Amino acid sequence: MWVPRNGAEEKHVPKVTKVVTDSRAAHYWDAQQAVMQPYHERYSLTGPCAGIFMVFGPEVLWGDDGPPVPDYAEDAHAEQYDRVLPQFDAKRFAQWVRAQLEE
Repeated sequence: MWVPRNGAEEKHVPKVTKVVTDSRAAHYWDAQQAVMQPYHERYSLTGPCAGIFMVFGPEVLWGDDGPPVPDYAEDAHAEQYDRVLPQFDAKRFAQWVRAQLEE
């Protein structure tokens, strides 16, 4: 999910989505931050929200209770802003995703 924060605009999305090339990955432009705001509240995201990496299984749906809880998540700014998600580590995150894809 991509949101208009830190100077991001919808025109920037096609370039950055090339980083994740798996056809099962989905990217969304959330211009009104309708998706981002509930996660902002759930994880008490102080400071910038760029770099919240979440993985959801194929069965996950958005319900009336708000956004689904990710199967796994890391935060690129966790240590800097003392936030609840683990600090993002690209290798660990990739290993977790690969393990899920093998199931």
